[in-house]
Amino acid sequence: MRKLFNAAALAASALLAACGGANPPATTTTQNSNAPSNSAQTSLQHGTSPSVNLGVASSHGGGAAEAPAGGAASSTKPPVETPELDAKIQKAEAKARASGASDADKKAAAAAYFERADFFRDQGLPVLYRFALRDYRIGLRYDPTAKVPREKMDEIVDIYKRMGRPVPELGNEP
Repeated sequence: MRKLFNAAALAASALLAACGGANPPATTTTQNSNAPSNSAQTSLQHGTSPSVNLGVASSHGGGAAEAPAGGAASSTKPPVETPELDAKIQKAEAKARASGASDADKKAAAAAYFERADFFRDQGLPVLYRFALRDYRIGLRYDPTAKVPREKMDEIVDIYKRMGRPVPELGNEP
């Protein structure tokens, strides 16, 4: 129980720091072409090397307006590039939306969204939690019976609620 409380407190502290505008560590490895030239950059390793510009968007607002892969409307773009995961989602979603799509096609689209959601969630960066929520929500539209992704989504929602922060609405769009 104590470990769970400590983990929740640590996650809540990290979320508070990210939401409160704390300055990210200044580790520069690559420059994102969409970021201002004086922004701090961090590189994440996950098959590819997505760029994270933590100075561009907070977890509760700001950022460039762009629709995420799959066509769901969004007011922000994640501050991390995931081109391979994005392509996987686009391909799977095209099959799932085609006339005559099978349950397997829909589950494949859900799995693609869950994979990117897990990537965002597992980075341990609260600024990415809102994007994980979006992908879990969209994936659950394709596979509403998926228990583990629903539990992960609920865990993130619970962190926001315990911190007294508004739960992001990304992924709740029609």
